[in-house]
Amino acid sequence: MKATFLLVLASVLFASTLASCGEHFTVNLAPPAYPETLLPDSPFGINTAISGGEPNQDNRLRIMQNAGIKWGRQDFTWRRIEVKPGVYKWDYYDRVVDELLARGIMVLANLSYEPDWVRNKISSPEAVEAYVRFVRGAVSRYKGKVKHWQIWNEPNFGGHFWRGTPEQYANFLKAAGQAVHEIDPDAKVAGFNTAFVDLKWTEKILSLVPYDCFDILCFHPYRPPNSPEEKEDLWFRDHYSKTDAMSGYDYLTQVDKLWQLMSRFGKPKPLWVTEICWNSHIHPYGSSELRQADMLVRFYVLSIASQKVKKVFWWTLRDTGTRQYDQGDMVGLVRHDYTPKYSYYAHAVVTRMLEGKKFMGRLSEENDIYVFKFADGRNDTLVAWTTKPYAYIRVSFEKQLQHYDILGIKRVVPLNERTGAIPVPLTPSPIYLVGPKGLRVRTVPKPGW
Repeated sequence: MKATFLLVLASVLFASTLASCGEHFTVNLAPPAYPETLLPDSPFGINTAISGGEPNQDNRLRIMQNAGIKWGRQDFTWRRIEVKPGVYKWDYYDRVVDELLARGIMVLANLSYEPDWVRNKISSPEAVEAYVRFVRGAVSRYKGKVKHWQIWNEPNFGGHFWRGTPEQYANFLKAAGQAVHEIDPDAKVAGFNTAFVDLKWTEKILSLVPYDCFDILCFHPYRPPNSPEEKEDLWFRDHYSKTDAMSGYDYLTQVDKLWQLMSRFGKPKPLWVTEICWNSHIHPYGSSELRQADMLVRFYVLSIASQKVKKVFWWTLRDTGTRQYDQGDMVGLVRHDYTPKYSYYAHAVVTRMLEGKKFMGRLSEENDIYVFKFADGRNDTLVAWTTKPYAYIRVSFEKQLQHYDILGIKRVVPLNERTGAIPVPLTPSPIYLVGPKGLRVRTVPKPGW
């Protein structure tokens, strides 16, 4: 990267009694590489959570764009659009779609949440017919602008999001998916969208629908506060252990299990993680803001490395409230007042480091050391971390090696003419190592020479 990142810590205000203090920080980022360009292959997404009436909506979109976000998962709320049977109000969504596209952000439209006049008969044939009419209206209106359509949100857990049976969701997915493909043969249908990784529920739906009625299988592999590399999932164990959803596996094993399940029904289809976050609340299952940033980068890189997960959508850009103890409030890359967290800058840096680069493979074989290689034909970029308190890799390079932390703080290591290599310390916080094509790595068991 040509631009140098500078971390400026500023505005630390101390009361005379030191009873309270406030602080904020700024990272001077290089401009996004593709600020207004639509990049269908980009893995970097966000749940936009644009609900209307926000005085700062343009600022919100600018912040997304500066973070390198290229995909936005936006609710197209059925009850808000079809205010009466057959009466549709699209004007607000017209503006949202145009504003996202103008910022270089492609749209995944979440067609969910029934109106009151459907709620008590969600499991009836009439509800399927009404939903399909709504889907047809949306796809017809935005054909040429929106190419990806999600059929409901978290229908496997029932309750607030879905009040029907698994069989009725299968009816919705089958009929709506066929309608999308009929109106726009180039459009893609995103199905399932499960809370967590729910193999049994997913298998049931797969057995009930034609395999060609969807194109993408989506899921929400939340696991606070555990890392994606851990098998243990404390949140799931404590809250959902009696459900059919799957726990007890690390994230990439969960991905492989979904892939294997699809292969029983046909050729496996792309996987999209349409919700994920590490909540930064001060309470059980919370993570510090620094750890949140580390988890974000590790999750993105592991997803790309899987070669099965094609998109990741963080939940969400902005904290939904200010209660530091509340898990539902502390979800954003920025705080409720739009002040950036470490995770916001970490997201901006990982997009600048990896967008447009080709994944070349994993260079480490150890279970607790992770080194992944990306290339652009001229330079290699390594992303590396360890799940141990510390570890070392020995990197061989030519000319010089550029070292960046997750906030983009840059250090330059000149070539050692005698050895042509240098031991590089790793921690659980990822680093980026950039050098001329041909970087080589081997692990070092101890920190010695």
